[in-house]
Amino acid sequence: MLYSGIATIGAFLLIGMGSKSEKNGPLFILSGAAAFALAIYWHVLGYSSLLPATAAISAEIGIGFFLLAGMLSKQNKPARSYFFFGAVSLCIAVLLFIGVKFSSEEFSSESLTYLVELGPDDSIDELSAVLVEYSATTERAFPSVDLLEDENLSQVYLVYVSDKNAASLIEKLRADSENVDDVEINFEVTLMEPISSNDASSFEASILENDPLAPSQWALNAINGHSAHAILKDLTPIQKARVAILDTGIDATHEDVAQSFISSPATADIQGHGSHCAGIAGAFTNNGIGIASLNWEGRFIDILGYQALNDQGTGSIEMISQAIIDATKEHADVISMSLGAKAATPKVIADAIAYARRHNVILIASAGNANEDAKDHMPSSAEGVIVVSAVDENLQKATFSNTNMSLKRPITAPGVNILSLKAGGGYVQMSGTSMSTPVVSGLVGIMRALRPDISEDEVYSILEGTGKKVKDSARIGKMIDSSAAILAVLKG
Repeated sequence: MLYSGIATIGAFLLIGMGSKSEKNGPLFILSGAAAFALAIYWHVLGYSSLLPATAAISAEIGIGFFLLAGMLSKQNKPARSYFFFGAVSLCIAVLLFIGVKFSSEEFSSESLTYLVELGPDDSIDELSAVLVEYSATTERAFPSVDLLEDENLSQVYLVYVSDKNAASLIEKLRADSENVDDVEINFEVTLMEPISSNDASSFEASILENDPLAPSQWALNAINGHSAHAILKDLTPIQKARVAILDTGIDATHEDVAQSFISSPATADIQGHGSHCAGIAGAFTNNGIGIASLNWEGRFIDILGYQALNDQGTGSIEMISQAIIDATKEHADVISMSLGAKAATPKVIADAIAYARRHNVILIASAGNANEDAKDHMPSSAEGVIVVSAVDENLQKATFSNTNMSLKRPITAPGVNILSLKAGGGYVQMSGTSMSTPVVSGLVGIMRALRPDISEDEVYSILEGTGKKVKDSARIGKMIDSSAAILAVLKG
């Protein structure tokens, strides 16, 4: 705060000059008062709270008083009172700075957030005494869900508590079995970090679509996407399927998804991950622009975006659960989640997934990029989720891909050097199970468009039954075959 300090000290110098000038004294003193007012204004703007601002002003006033006292003493004028006021101001400043340091140590760690689930017949008011004791605050986590819809999600509260009080509060809450059903930290989850690639792939294939980048999409050829297009071009869906991308958002203005995107909350994407996934799942195909997906002429899939992750690619358990709830309430047919963490699936997310499944939503999640077993990752380990591993151009397990055969619904799809949308315009190749997941989500969306009543069990049975064995299928499941899966749906 250099300018405010100069203004404060300058104010005292002007006042000192005014005290020894008989002719221009009032002008100097008035100018000094104006400079001091300006200093206070800069302090208010420059500090986030009152305490450090007051401490800084007190220190500057103390220095100013000492300067003024020095000027007066040189003129043999009484200066003792100004020395006194200067000393007092500096003492006050020291005490205030100690207070600033104490408060910063006290609250330097951000408040921790927990998800606390009450019993269906319990009220947050029953916890008020212990919450007040530990200076905790609360709010409903999912206010859009009422008790009749879901007695678990409707009774979840976000509890905010300082780091120093967290352990004691949580211990007491967990001991209150009469009112509290579950307590878990609202930890952060990250996107499945994609690997950028500049290596273009091309191949010879019979291509119907006129999208100029289709020849660079080896993955579309690998899943028999061109054969699927030959089937879809003469079909009319019973109704368009709604595929929800739970991610960092979607660049809804991108040329290759704008016509497929429908009204939903996340219409921007600074990070870019969500836009890439959206293009894989449902880019408008055969429009003479960019890439191709299975979404022939945009007739089969609408894309929706929900912000489960922030601009840095991280999101809390509550954010992800809320995105699942919102997508379900807005009648999504398929939820695609290219995100996760090495952790057991939290109860809140498991409950949100169960809520979506009761509303006939099919959920698809990435297996993860740690070359581990996906059973140790969430949300891939949640009941009812189709878990997608990744293969490379040689149809072998991608080196980074987690395995998924320990889970109930394993499948695999291309996930290396996948070309798709770049937020802000253009196209980029990335690798990861983040990319293989929307490949499957797009196919499931097509299946739902052709048979809206198809169940999650039927969908997985068809994906697995028509899938192609690859070298590592014993570890990552069969690779989807889109044309075979579509034909199986049409046969009923």
